[in-house]
Amino acid sequence: MLTEEQNRLLTEVEGDAPFGQMMRERFWIPCARSAALVADGAPQHIRLLGDNFVAFRATDGRIGFFDEACPHRGASLVLAHNSDCALRCLYHAWKIDVSGQVVDVPSEGTRASTFGKNIKVNTYPTFEGGGLLWVYLGKGDPPPRPPIPFLDLDESRMWVSRSVSPSNWFQGVEGTIDSVHVGTLHQSWIGGNYAKDDSPNPSIALTLDSHPRYEVEDTPYGMKAAAIRDLADGRQYLRVTTYVMPFVSLVPAGNTDREGTVFIAVPRDNHEHMLFWGLWNEDGPRSDAEKYLTTGERDPDNFVTINEGPNRTWGQDRDAMAKGHFSGFTGTLVDEDLIIQASQGVIQDRTREHLCSSDVGIGRLRRRLLDEIAAWQNGLLAHDGEVPDKVRPLDIIAEAGASWREMV
Repeated sequence: MLTEEQNRLLTEVEGDAPFGQMMRERFWIPCARSAALVADGAPQHIRLLGDNFVAFRATDGRIGFFDEACPHRGASLVLAHNSDCALRCLYHAWKIDVSGQVVDVPSEGTRASTFGKNIKVNTYPTFEGGGLLWVYLGKGDPPPRPPIPFLDLDESRMWVSRSVSPSNWFQGVEGTIDSVHVGTLHQSWIGGNYAKDDSPNPSIALTLDSHPRYEVEDTPYGMKAAAIRDLADGRQYLRVTTYVMPFVSLVPAGNTDREGTVFIAVPRDNHEHMLFWGLWNEDGPRSDAEKYLTTGERDPDNFVTINEGPNRTWGQDRDAMAKGHFSGFTGTLVDEDLIIQASQGVIQDRTREHLCSSDVGIGRLRRRLLDEIAAWQNGLLAHDGEVPDKVRPLDIIAEAGASWREMV
């Protein structure tokens, strides 16, 4: 159970909220699918930490990332023309090139090309990796890229979707650390897709047989949460989720540390977050067997849409439940996750909850981030140590007593 102040520190990101300020200054923030940005195509509205931005791909492939409001009269640049490596505002045709320079103000006549020379347009560094656009909203030099394993993979080895959830970002992060719910909330989805001979990830079906015990370890970049399940033959099923502060959870899949599932919960503001959910495989193209997970009929930029519906049921199918489907949400596991998070309220009141022994990972996550916020406010890091170039999750069946800490 958290105090009101602790809950506020972990959930509020707008304005001068400490966590939001730390996110701006210390981290690259994933903000859009790269594929959504088309050269000379429609600019994209990006909302992060309570502020509005515009992102676009220029004629030559470069990315522009500005404050959304035109510096002239504040009209939205999401509506602008995108051509000739620049945005041209609809209101008065001011032209701002991809670097953020105002290069044409038609109403100024002979001064049209020089009038905007000293007008400030806030621009932000970006990079593309893992099928995503990442932006740095802080001041000074950006930090190193996050130590995640799929940033340099081509599209055959990485797939990512975007959803918008009407709930606070931290509810999304906590859901990725909680391995217990995998075998309960997702039991029908796992049973229908993985508990079969040709499953692309047969070990995940073991989450249906027992609840895990947790072991957790802090790291300089975040933490690792190991869910340990004892098997009937005396061995152990180890699922180790690797959390990279503050957004990214690398979740195991496939009895290897070279492929997995990624969940990235990014705050749009205090009340909504974007979930980037994806799959990667470092050793080769993603298999045909797992492609059903992408449910190709869906728009990957609006993968899950959450509507509360009448009586706060979010489209739950009670007839399906009567026939044996546990959750009544018959889409993907992402639908189940985002609906449950929305059901907790826009911002969950953690002062009223009652944690149990299986919530060790949740408790440690909260303490890790509260310590990091406190340290950042004093110009320090809460956990010293070298950050590897790449970190990974782990999914393995091991002998009894095997140490997961020596495997990841």
